[in-house]
Amino acid sequence: MIETTFVHCPGIGPVGEKKIHDAGFKDWSSALGNINKLPISRKVKANLAEKIRQSISALEREDIPFFVKHFPVKDQWKVLGRFYERASYFDIETTEAVLGRAEITVIACLHKGELHHFVRDENLDDFLDLLDDVELMLSFNGSSFDIPHVLDHFHIPEIPCAHIDLRWQCYHCGYRYGLKSIETEIGIERPIDLRGVDGFEAIYLWHDWLNGSSEARNKLIRYCGADVLSLKFVAAHILNHCGIPVDSPSSENLWNYLK
Repeated sequence: MIETTFVHCPGIGPVGEKKIHDAGFKDWSSALGNINKLPISRKVKANLAEKIRQSISALEREDIPFFVKHFPVKDQWKVLGRFYERASYFDIETTEAVLGRAEITVIACLHKGELHHFVRDENLDDFLDLLDDVELMLSFNGSSFDIPHVLDHFHIPEIPCAHIDLRWQCYHCGYRYGLKSIETEIGIERPIDLRGVDGFEAIYLWHDWLNGSSEARNKLIRYCGADVLSLKFVAAHILNHCGIPVDSPSSENLWNYLK
């Protein structure tokens, strides 16, 4: 799928891509081999040829950041489709904002088939070590919330891996609400103890935890983990919706990862 895409090339939008496909050039190799026959302007042809060469080289290197950087946000599902098996998923919970700043309390990350938890005042810094092993990170609304909080907390300029925000992949597929609403729409049902829990309750759970409630601690960690596991299901649903068949895990099996 990724090799048939031209919208990441300068001067090529959906209309231009359709013209290329309609002229019989279905992928990068066929277009590059017949660049002068493409139904586009001479200037665009020169830029297109260079971008195709870069794309072929990047694919040979399996350079995921190259594709995430150059693909339009609404088309990044094609990058995910190519590298789906190498994706990791993460989510954070925070305190309430004080003077405009909230603190991270819990980070959960599904990475290489294992659900990791990182907890404030316990092992939060270990998340940086895991990040070094991540190739492609997925979040929901992470571009606006999770990533900025991670950068601020750890005093780093950027995360060391490619990142795709599933919120916008869902948006461009017609799912235009929050994660919980999308779950309901596509048939994900959370464990009974986590139904109805949201980010606001997560703040109160943290306060109860500070006051000595081990039950609140466990529920907060489970809630953050459930958000992450849900992303795996949503990612598979989006890819199948877009015509890229991948195994879609059952929500029942996903919840088995929770503590």
